[in-house]
Amino acid sequence: MKPETAEVEFEKVLAQRSLDRARLIPEQGVAAMLAFYRDERAEGCRFERDADMLLFEWGIYNWGRGEFFDLSITRQLIHDSSGEGEDIWQLGLTFKFGPTHPLRAVGQGHRWCHDLRELEEFERFLRASAAFQAVVAVIPTTVELRYECAG
Repeated sequence: MKPETAEVEFEKVLAQRSLDRARLIPEQGVAAMLAFYRDERAEGCRFERDADMLLFEWGIYNWGRGEFFDLSITRQLIHDSSGEGEDIWQLGLTFKFGPTHPLRAVGQGHRWCHDLRELEEFERFLRASAAFQAVVAVIPTTVELRYECAG
């Protein structure tokens, strides 16, 4: 795929799985993003240059619309090997939940997957994490899918 079509291509993955982005639960969305990373290569985004990676993040944040517990899986693509800010793009799938006491206890964190060789261990870590386990089958308050420049 061309890197600039990542959002459209991921939406196709969701459609092939008969998933509606607005109704996703973390189990479904994470599985779809992991499959997308495993099966779809981004042209010119080479693993050895960290130009195609996955990022798993979680925690309570306030991005100007109140506090939410965010669980996100993001595919980061660097369109050009220069690594300049305008070349770094992220396709982020974020599940937002009300900030309950149990979710506050999970804390914040993140983990990167640098290439396909790390994917199996990354998936094991993600699925076993307290953050994922806390919301794996919970209907989120909202689901966001964004493809934007991270630089």
